Amino acid sequence: MNHTILSVLSIDDDPETFEILQLYLAGIAEVAYAPNGKQALMQVRSRKFDVILLDIEMPIMNGFKVLEQLRNVKECVNIPVVMLTAKQDKYYVMNSIAMGIDGYLLKPVKKEELISKIREVCQKRQFHRERQTILAIDDDMTYLKQINSFLKEYYNVIMINTTKLALDYLTNHVPDLILLDYQMPLYNGVALLSMIRQNVRAKDVPVIILSGSLNQEALVEFYAYNPTACLAKTVGKDVLLEKIKQALMSEEG
Repeated sequence: MNHTILSVLSIDDDPETFEILQLYLAGIAEVAYAPNGKQALMQVRSRKFDVILLDIEMPIMNGFKVLEQLRNVKECVNIPVVMLTAKQDKYYVMNSIAMGIDGYLLKPVKKEELISKIREVCQKRQFHRERQTILAIDDDMTYLKQINSFLKEYYNVIMINTTKLALDYLTNHVPDLILLDYQMPLYNGVALLSMIRQNVRAKDVPVIILSGSLNQEALVEFYAYNPTACLAKTVGKDVLLEKIKQALMSEEG
């Protein structure tokens, strides 16, 4: 990676950001510039990039809308995207995670931090192509972090804490397996599973229910939508890994 000249696309309405990136990445990457989403789409169709650096706040089309369009371009589906933005509140961070962002850097970014993140996402993208993806949906971020600690050694783990973000994610991505909490605000697990089964791309994805309170009525509701398994939230690491392994092997079979 150290001897490879990378190709980086900066999508940002501020030309000064592009000049800083060129300066920071000299000798490491060639940096192309797109001041808006329209020009970014033209660039990715005509040239191969290793990494995209994307601003959130831009006129006409913000970074999230640009990303949605980029992910619909076949040449751009697997390019790592790092948000480079001054926005740091929780909504922007969680929305970025839901949309499958590979990294999140705050302006003004330091040179060493930028270079480190670019190298990291390039290496991860290559590694992750060989690993399966688990989508964990739970409104409890503490529990999501525990699940991530159980699984991150073996799988790519996407953590999402609202039903809306989960549905947004599933619009653009198809995980290999979904871990779903029963008690969720807005829509409970049964309602969300029903919507997942109506999603043409995700309807056959194996789903394991994780919940602290599964009564008989809830179980009957869930099994109408064919979950792979229903487990109590006290499930240990080894049992969860084994259930996931069985579900994925069954899907492959």
